[in-house]
Amino acid sequence: MMRVMLRSFFSSLSSKPSDVQVWDCVPLVVVREGHSMVYGLATKVEFTPADESSSLVGAAVALKPDGGGLRPEIAIVARQYIDNPIELGRRQGMILSGTNESGEPVEWYINGAADRFLTSEEVQDVEYDEETAKELESELGSEEPTKLNLNSYL
Repeated sequence: MMRVMLRSFFSSLSSKPSDVQVWDCVPLVVVREGHSMVYGLATKVEFTPADESSSLVGAAVALKPDGGGLRPEIAIVARQYIDNPIELGRRQGMILSGTNESGEPVEWYINGAADRFLTSEEVQDVEYDEETAKELESELGSEEPTKLNLNSYL
């Protein structure tokens, strides 16, 4: 009986792929098609993974509204982890691609990805780095859902 209770307790402590996660985004930059920035603040973002039968990665919503009351939301179709070059402080980040609540295409730049977006003259496609992606995914999977933080440095 005690073993069953312990197993139940430990399973409640671990996060599951379907658990809602809260990310610290310092900053979150939201860009509409045509590279027009519509949101740029330090905020927490609530990410809800999609179920396995969905073609989406998940959905996210910024928890802090901007001065005009905008609290962006995104239905995520693609997620890309990045690792900035040394001149940008090697800060890691993520780019989310999808559609906003109106169905318009948007991209979300989080942490290191926002640094790169804000300091680059031209928006460049970021090469996919499988090693960095695996490292970040393992870090994200091991955190408590309410304390998930992408502010890690190499």
